[in-house]
Amino acid sequence: MTEPYLVTGSYVVQREHALQDSPLERALELMEGTALRFSLDAISDEKIRANYIKNIKRMSQQTLDDVRAGKITAREGVLFSNEMRNKILMEHRKVTSAQGLAVVQKKKPEGRVLQDLLDKYSKQLFKKDYNLLTSAEQSKVHYTILEAAGRDDTSFSNGTKKMQLMGKLGILITAALATYQILNAENKVKETARQGLIVGGGAAGGILAGLGVSALCGPGAPICAFAVVIVGTIVGGVAGGAVAESLDEELEEFSHWDIL
Repeated sequence: MTEPYLVTGSYVVQREHALQDSPLERALELMEGTALRFSLDAISDEKIRANYIKNIKRMSQQTLDDVRAGKITAREGVLFSNEMRNKILMEHRKVTSAQGLAVVQKKKPEGRVLQDLLDKYSKQLFKKDYNLLTSAEQSKVHYTILEAAGRDDTSFSNGTKKMQLMGKLGILITAALATYQILNAENKVKETARQGLIVGGGAAGGILAGLGVSALCGPGAPICAFAVVIVGTIVGGVAGGAVAESLDEELEEFSHWDIL
């Protein structure tokens, strides 16, 4: 049996090692880009939702006016308004954030199917399918659909308005965190540039990650979409921090230039 080796010698113990960066401060810096990305998206998504509501209301009112004026039949109005609402929906989804799109896709994967819409209101009004209704009953269904075509889902819209409020709050928090870092830095000009690289990198990383959400998560998967965007913002923030570190001497020199 082999005897164990015994190594003797003197060792330095109780030696202090100073950390170059506080782990808490580094974590907060990475979250700044995440907060900014989600804040901007929340504000943008609420504006897109408001624009969508405005457009469908204008379209539905014009269609209803044409039906009442006898320019088109009520059924033709239903066909047109349903088709246009679906087109307006899809166009607005093209400019919605990746995580916002995942949320709305989970609630409503596609636009409304006309027959489903007819049957829905037929059952509400007459407790039977549309195809079983008389002409007079079908006409009643047509007018009911036209009057409801521009109606907003208030519970959903209220949610987007709350998200817009939280988005604005998030921007304030991001600004406060960055300001704290700047005010406590010895070289405030240098730290301002550094914060810009980190926050900007995080926000850009979130945008790039959002482009891959549909491929990674598929439609209607908000939890996955949020996770992908969060990872993207953190990776972007790390990249921004790495750029700032690599440009340390340049940022130091830049801080001594009197530009303004």
